[in-house]
Amino acid sequence: MKVVWMRTEDGETVFEDLEFDSVAGERGFETPVLPIAGVIFRTGQPELDLGFHNAPRRQIVMPLTGEVTVASGDGTERHIGPGEALLADDLTGRGHTSIFRPANATMAFLVLSDDFDPPSLAR
Repeated sequence: MKVVWMRTEDGETVFEDLEFDSVAGERGFETPVLPIAGVIFRTGQPELDLGFHNAPRRQIVMPLTGEVTVASGDGTERHIGPGEALLADDLTGRGHTSIFRPANATMAFLVLSDDFDPPSLAR
């Protein structure tokens, strides 16, 4: 499973592509169980264009409908749509911008446990 990891490095948001390990089974490929603390579903969301901000918590953002575009301070952009995942982990520093669209998009936010270590699941 490809995941875009958005994290802070030297006070700036950077992106890193991770490929979470998965194993083949009867029902397709599966990752190990991820340690999450909870799930938030956001529905009926208006189209949002947020200025620079930090992630409110460590979370995996998964658009169910619609998309989110995030950008770092150097202008690097990533577009995340249905079937893709953004691991929002830039809790400090300058932060990132976010554009959620279209209006009425539906998002799932998987709230991560504090001890989650993204590189430990990556190949």
